[in-house]
Amino acid sequence: MKKYIFILWIFMAPGLVKAQDQSSFTLEQAIDYALQNNIQIKKSVNQISIAKKKVWETTAMGLPQISGNVSYQKFIEQPVNLLPARIFNPQAPPDQYVPVKFGTEQSMKWGLQWNQLIFNGSYIVGLYSSRVYKKISELAHEKTAQKIREAVTQAYTNVLLINQSLDIVHQNIKVLERNLFEIKQMYENGLVELTDVQQLEITLQDLKNQLKYLVSNQENAYEMLNYIMGRKPEAPIVLTDDFESLAEKSADLNLLKTNLNEEKNIDLKIAGNQTRAKKLQMRYEQSQMLPSIVGFVTYGKNAYNNDFKFFEDSQNWYEQSILGINISIPLFGGLARQKKIGQAKLEYENAKLDYEDAQRKLKLELTKLQNEYELAIDKMNTARKNLELAESIEKKEQIKYNEGMGSSFSLYQSRMQLYAKQQAYLQAVAKVIMLKIKLENILGLNNKNI
Repeated sequence: MKKYIFILWIFMAPGLVKAQDQSSFTLEQAIDYALQNNIQIKKSVNQISIAKKKVWETTAMGLPQISGNVSYQKFIEQPVNLLPARIFNPQAPPDQYVPVKFGTEQSMKWGLQWNQLIFNGSYIVGLYSSRVYKKISELAHEKTAQKIREAVTQAYTNVLLINQSLDIVHQNIKVLERNLFEIKQMYENGLVELTDVQQLEITLQDLKNQLKYLVSNQENAYEMLNYIMGRKPEAPIVLTDDFESLAEKSADLNLLKTNLNEEKNIDLKIAGNQTRAKKLQMRYEQSQMLPSIVGFVTYGKNAYNNDFKFFEDSQNWYEQSILGINISIPLFGGLARQKKIGQAKLEYENAKLDYEDAQRKLKLELTKLQNEYELAIDKMNTARKNLELAESIEKKEQIKYNEGMGSSFSLYQSRMQLYAKQQAYLQAVAKVIMLKIKLENILGLNNKNI
């Protein structure tokens, strides 16, 4: 029995390991997962597929169009025509007519028609426009992916921030509880005043309240990260990156020297594509002044009979075929077309101005982000040093107080300073992480992952 269980474990183990791996994510793994499973990403992928089909739909309009038709007709009452009686009797009076029925009571025909667009300015412009429409969907997907990358980074960082804060608060509570126990004994022995005990109790209660707040937000933070990644909010998830490693990775001074590449920036690519769309709209309005040429060929057969015998061998079928060209030339439209062309030209000019404006704004934004990023890195490094100093000061004040050489007020101040520096350091790291992702997005450095 044990042998079979062992064999079964061998086959199941890879699947179990894989299932465990799916719930553990580094920041980059979480981003990659979201870029495949986020709902907005899936919708933008569908929009690209729709745009591709739209291109084929427009292209198909210029391909041969073949249609067939079959019709059957039976006269309930055949139409009557009047012919001069002299046709049948030369002696008949000139005002005398004879009623005559022409044709048969029943008829059937079938035919095929082939149409081919030879030239149409609107169709040519439409082909280019459909490709621009497809590009709009692709750029929208890229923009969505950048937003998802930024949102995952923020959610992931928020979880780490809460977890790190929880660790710190737990540690601080543990230290304070030990100190409170010791100071109560000192108070009972008359070595310290009651206010020293009460002050420590207040500080401890504040930390416990902070702990409750963090615990209540921790679950929400995990659920939000799962949601953005496209997972079930309640799904188990383990973050394998830690705050310190992300802090080291996020401090990339090379980003301060990188210039804006207009071909990689998504906002400029969208503005450029919008300019092309407005230009094509202008070309479309102009194309309405051009002639449209369509060639066609028709072929069919007709049959006539007083009885329904169209499928018998004795039935005669009569062929007919036509080859032709239709040319449609717009001559005068009351000047409305010229006005539309004028409007389209102005919209195209505005689109070009929007592109120039986007260039200038992005250069200003890049300079601003780089300055903020450099300052944030400096603040993070300073916050780390300040935290180390605050830890050292708090330890010294604790020793001095235990030895009766320090005051409770100085110890309280050093602890409050330590707690503040701990939070300041965590916030500084979080800001560096977020500014880095914003800089990478504006520089187009993450397009390879989209």
